[in-house]
Amino acid sequence: MKSKEVKIGFDARMIAHSGIGSRIKGLLNDLPGPASKKEIRITLLGNPDLLKKNLSPKSLSFYEILEYNAPIYSIKEWFGIPQMKEFDLLDIPHFNAPLKYLDRSLVTIHDIIPFRMKQFHSSFLKQLYMRFVFLAIGKRAKKVITVSDFTAEDVSEVFSFSSSKMRTIYNGLDQKVFFPKTDPEQKKFLKKYNLKSGFLLSVGIGKEHKNLGFVLRSFKKLWEEKKLKSDWVIAGSGGKLPEYLSEEAKGWEDRIKLVPYLSEEELATLYSSAGLLVYPSLYEGFGFPPVEAQACACPVYSSNSSVLPEILEDSAFFFDPTDPISFESGLLKLLASPKLLRSKIQAGKKNSKRFDWKKTAEQVVEEYLKLV
Repeated sequence: MKSKEVKIGFDARMIAHSGIGSRIKGLLNDLPGPASKKEIRITLLGNPDLLKKNLSPKSLSFYEILEYNAPIYSIKEWFGIPQMKEFDLLDIPHFNAPLKYLDRSLVTIHDIIPFRMKQFHSSFLKQLYMRFVFLAIGKRAKKVITVSDFTAEDVSEVFSFSSSKMRTIYNGLDQKVFFPKTDPEQKKFLKKYNLKSGFLLSVGIGKEHKNLGFVLRSFKKLWEEKKLKSDWVIAGSGGKLPEYLSEEAKGWEDRIKLVPYLSEEELATLYSSAGLLVYPSLYEGFGFPPVEAQACACPVYSSNSSVLPEILEDSAFFFDPTDPISFESGLLKLLASPKLLRSKIQAGKKNSKRFDWKKTAEQVVEEYLKLV
């Protein structure tokens, strides 16, 4: 007897966002393989034009598309759309879930930054909104996926989610994009963006929990003392200095280089051209940039906070993101010893291979089948 086809609705509205969008794209490019073997039919819920712009034609041909344009973080999305009741399961890749259909939802939680970093996310309405939604997810969602064990522990501690209701499924990495680029490719890239090789690189959106102010203060001191020769390149904030840094950066504009939003291919060349990725974040649920950098043979000097030791294990150099003295001495030690700096490159490349979208997709399909 032929098994019944499983119908999944996948909320893909945030496909163009950073972080969450990377997970959506990565998953949707690799889901067709394991899903087709298990007779799973997936319908993407979102803006058809946006989906066509962000997915390859080959991946897109596997899916049906149902237009769904409820604004992100709106009351409207709590009610979803009537067609949601026709699916066996809804895959919701963020906590902004359709509360009306939570009993058939698999919800992915990336982090709870507004609760752990209240000094940067102090909006009372945002806190209220999130608390209401998380409590509803904890009680009524079919299953919760977290992107790291750290996030699972955080969610359990703050919202008392049952561990039996959660599963960690790591994000992946596209190894066909993120790999070391050749010297000619790097030279062409450096010329295009007027950069010198061996720069210190930081990648991340311009929010304060990314802790770039900590790095800027240390770099200014080291530049003034002439102990640091390298420029600092910032990517991910759209070619603009984050507003909270603008005052502190005055007078040092010639040492701080800003690159615009880059394609993944150019981002891989940026990592390949850097001397070191400096990643000072105070809180992450996963943290794509350090793993992407490692795949491109760029050594990583990372904060030792939140999820980063879990994701990087012993494949990176670590520092306390609240202690400028140890950060500075550690950085100067690395820059003074190219051999020490290179010592983590192979370990980093090996570590990056732990994260693979194909593996992520297979684990997600396992959950689909368990839940229906």
